Amino acid sequence: MVNVVFKESDFLQDPNQLIIFIDDKDAEVTPQLIKAMTEDMIKVISKHIEIDCSKVKVNLSSEQDTKKIIIYIPDVTNIPRTATRI
Repeated sequence: MVNVVFKESDFLQDPNQLIIFIDDKDAEVTPQLIKAMTEDMIKVISKHIEIDCSKVKVNLSSEQDTKKIIIYIPDVTNIPRTATRI
C-alpha cells in the first residue's frame, strides 16, 4: 500500500516533511480540518524539537481514493540524534 500512495518525488522535495494519507474517497477534508490538524501536530512536534512555525507549509493533494496532507517543516534544529528507550 505504501508504494502505491507515496511517489519518490514526495520524498525528494524536502526531507523535513510529515505526510498523512487518508485512504477513503468519501472523507471530507475541509480547510478547517487541515488547519486544526496542522496546528495540533506543530504543537506536539515543537515540544520535542525546535521549529520555525512561520515557515511551515501545508499541501493537500488527491489521487483516486486517497488524499495526502503534506506538512513541510523547514529549518528543524535541536533534533536528538540518539534513540532512547521508553
